[in-house]
Amino acid sequence: MARASDSGGLLQSLGEAVGGFLAGIPPAINSFFAGVGLGAGVHGFFDWTALILGLALLLSVISGLKKGRVVGPVVRGFLGVALMGWAVS
Repeated sequence: MARASDSGGLLQSLGEAVGGFLAGIPPAINSFFAGVGLGAGVHGFFDWTALILGLALLLSVISGLKKGRVVGPVVRGFLGVALMGWAVS
């Protein structure tokens, strides 16, 4: 019976170690995005949303230009750059 209690303690300490590691992940992710936002000049939820939408619009410009379209990608490019400019100002 001594082996059963030893393995139980080992499993408990292993579970606590994994739990401690997993508990540290959300603060690390939060600190990472806070640093990226501070470096980019993005401060709030709406700024992040505008930045992501602006990047998405610019990516759609590339696909539109590859298909041979001109007017749509120019409009989307203008809107994307305007959104990203608003987000970082």
